[in-house]
Amino acid sequence: MILSGDLKDFSLADVLQLLLQQRKTGILVLTMPKDRAELFISLGNLTGVRVNGEAPEGKVKDILIETGRVPRSEMGDLEAISRDMDRPLLSTLASKGYLKEDERKEWLQIITEDMVCELFGWVEGRYEFVTSQKPPPQAQLNISTEFACMEGMRRIDEWPRLRESLPDLKVVYRPTGKPYGGDPLGWDYLVLGLVDSRRSVQQIARQVPFGSFRLSECMVNLWHGGFIAPVKAANEEHGAPMLADPQSEKDRKTAMILGVAVLFLVFATAVRLFSIWMVGAVEQTGSDWQDPDDYEYGISHAMARDNMEAFLIDLAARTDSLPKSLAPLRDEGILSKREIDGSGANRPFYRKTSSKTFILK
Repeated sequence: MILSGDLKDFSLADVLQLLLQQRKTGILVLTMPKDRAELFISLGNLTGVRVNGEAPEGKVKDILIETGRVPRSEMGDLEAISRDMDRPLLSTLASKGYLKEDERKEWLQIITEDMVCELFGWVEGRYEFVTSQKPPPQAQLNISTEFACMEGMRRIDEWPRLRESLPDLKVVYRPTGKPYGGDPLGWDYLVLGLVDSRRSVQQIARQVPFGSFRLSECMVNLWHGGFIAPVKAANEEHGAPMLADPQSEKDRKTAMILGVAVLFLVFATAVRLFSIWMVGAVEQTGSDWQDPDDYEYGISHAMARDNMEAFLIDLAARTDSLPKSLAPLRDEGILSKREIDGSGANRPFYRKTSSKTFILK
């Protein structure tokens, strides 16, 4: 049996539901101009996947190398041993103690689920189901088609929110130190343990047994929960912008606008109060503020006192004597008659106390 068509007309979810209803066994091939995926079907349910020639086993191998559990230099020898013994690489890794059996099963299951669910984003291209072909022997998982369809459609709805919150995978995060009270066996806790202020999200992705959607979901959960935060210096180094919660950014801008408005209101009020005070001061002082001659006289009279004192000190030093009155200062042209005479309380008081000392007020 060959079933084929265009994904624009018949989505992946529709095709899988049809194969489940008919309990078909075979290989469903999806093709796009630059991509190719193979879904292995047994009695309508999924048993394995391969995307652009890469199987889930390859992801497990990459994780073991990235985390340092298997040296890269030794991986080639282990692959050669697997080929010679005609058995899967993961079986060889398990027999050599590099991979626990429960890890192998769990990682293969979650990696396969993620690879399948990411295919629901293929809305263009073609599909073709062939019953005559048999799946490879390592495709021995059992993934519910109903679960894959529901999870795949959920991820299509959630992706825009995640991409808005985490638009750049080059960003580096740091742990905030906030105690984590969640499931210590959950994926969020695993990702939290890999956040170290040095690895970017891309680098963390190479060390976890799941795809980009689940990793983005974990990172956003940890960030919004206050367990991690972007590293500014790392963002500058990698050329990635600091991330900001859209709602927080909106609140920050609103607060900035309100702050500017308050400052403007305070400034306007201060100007208004100063103007009122000036008007009141002018009304109280009357002509003292309005007569420029009196204002200039007040300044010159203060200067006259300083000039008198300086002249008298210099005169005593040069002649060893002081005048009996301030008249000689007028005769010398140093001070004017008005500056010496003054009026009322402004009249200077001078008295010679000895040949070189005096009192001037």
